[in-house]
Amino acid sequence: MVVFEDTALPLSELDIKRVEHFLGTRLPQDLKEHYLQHNGGTPRPQFFIKDGEAYDVREFLPMNTRREGLTFERSYVVLVDQTPEFPRGYIPFAYDSAGDYFLYSVTPKSFGNIMFNSQAAYGDEDRFTFFLASSLREFIDSLTELPVGME
Repeated sequence: MVVFEDTALPLSELDIKRVEHFLGTRLPQDLKEHYLQHNGGTPRPQFFIKDGEAYDVREFLPMNTRREGLTFERSYVVLVDQTPEFPRGYIPFAYDSAGDYFLYSVTPKSFGNIMFNSQAAYGDEDRFTFFLASSLREFIDSLTELPVGME
């Protein structure tokens, strides 16, 4: 079972509506439901394993907080609104220790999929943003400890 440590203050439905209004977009229901339970935080265990690669989920981005550093809203504005090369149709919700983002797809053909955005692969369309899981629940439920030999 995954637990979230160091979360921000709990959110209400009104808090999420304020975030949606600020961003000018509606958030998917399962993403909202997750944030009503866990406002950001570090998941334990924290690794997602796919095709022999370990992706460390350093932190889910907190919403509706005045804290310094990365937040859900700040990341959305900087990446989605202000970075032309950032792929459209994705909502950043977590990041890894290298500063790459885990994304929630809101594009019609892959809605709800969890993707990974590797900044090191900028310019390589197949590796810049790629599929990890078919839902937020699958992504979270798949988090595990780092297997022996993958250190």
